Amino acid sequence: MKLHLNLWTLTAALVCFGIGTVAAQDDDEFAESRSAVSASLRNGNGLEVLFPSEQFSFSMTGLAQPGLAVSKLDVDTTGQLGTFIRRSYLTFKAEDLERKIAYVVRANFVAASPLLDAYIDYLPGNRWQIRVGQFQNPTNNREMQFYEGHLAMPQRSFLSRTFVETGREWGLSASYLVGQEAGFSLRPTIAVTSGDGINSFGALSNDVDLGGLKVGGRLDVMPFGTFDATSASDFERNASIKAILGIATNYNMGASGPVGESHGAWFLYGADGTPQLPNYLKNSVDVLVKWKGASVMAEYVNAAAYNLQGSLTSASLGTLLLPTEISTYLVLGNAYNVQAGYLLENGWQIDARFGQTFPEFATTNEASILQVVDALGTCVTWHVNGQGLKLQAGLDYLNYPDAPAQNGWTSTVQAQILF
Repeated sequence: MKLHLNLWTLTAALVCFGIGTVAAQDDDEFAESRSAVSASLRNGNGLEVLFPSEQFSFSMTGLAQPGLAVSKLDVDTTGQLGTFIRRSYLTFKAEDLERKIAYVVRANFVAASPLLDAYIDYLPGNRWQIRVGQFQNPTNNREMQFYEGHLAMPQRSFLSRTFVETGREWGLSASYLVGQEAGFSLRPTIAVTSGDGINSFGALSNDVDLGGLKVGGRLDVMPFGTFDATSASDFERNASIKAILGIATNYNMGASGPVGESHGAWFLYGADGTPQLPNYLKNSVDVLVKWKGASVMAEYVNAAAYNLQGSLTSASLGTLLLPTEISTYLVLGNAYNVQAGYLLENGWQIDARFGQTFPEFATTNEASILQVVDALGTCVTWHVNGQGLKLQAGLDYLNYPDAPAQNGWTSTVQAQILF
């Protein structure tokens, strides 16, 4: 069924961020077309409004992930039951198709700092991508490049949750595709960001960025041609093997939080009593392979600290930072994660993963943030409508060899509505 609207009515509806109830076809899609404007609403893709004469488009999408979790420590006789809304996103995107510029704003309404993404993309030609604003830092590990609505399991891996927070920061990035899309290609990326994570400049307008900048880069190699590397699920069911191998690094010149994404979570000081923040280096190597519905992803991360000489934990008391004490401030050490899954043609998918973390000072500092942990997880997903509507049941187990009292499992049932 077609719904006829004039431009003023449509504009008023967008300003109010609402859409009137309309009858829809079986595929839940409606479209309205005129010479000046056309609009469409599709499950999983949200509302898109196109102004052909102006070469301009506007879209609005939402994401909700409600769920229920049961968790239990091995030493306890009873578990805990709770409900949650893991994420609640609203995204606005505007594109100038002629000038190849896109504007994106995304908010998470269940987060303490709602603003998640706010950036401008400039796409000169089909190979360059230049981005400025607050966005997912491309120099983190592979899974942290995935949008939260495209994850294969209810939550990110233990590796990602340990070495990264949201992965979002204010800054500038640029990437370029070298080679042929159908054959061997490379995509080098560089990024310069604040190093302070979301809300990089604090809660007040007169607050300033802490420490120096974070600089980094990523090199992705695609030996068998380009493909959708934005999720671990093979929806395209690639007839031939597709793979992307990546290496990334970032160096935060003045970290004030455990993974280099914080704004004043703690301070260290120099001999003169002024803040002397440590430098934080993070390296990662990853690979993602897809073929006929099957997918395998493997990641490795290493983190180390520098610029520690003469650091004080208290400026007033003059307390020196001990040799291994920095591991109580920063996540230092190594980790790996291996994840595999298979997506059936009927929309059912099964995934499993295993990972381990190893602290840098495993035998000399029991207070280290990073501990020796074995992380196991599995998940069954029913894609009712692709990523638009899916139901998931997952089970995760964390084993702490040096702290058995923390061993325990979590069972999660989660729904995802992407509209």
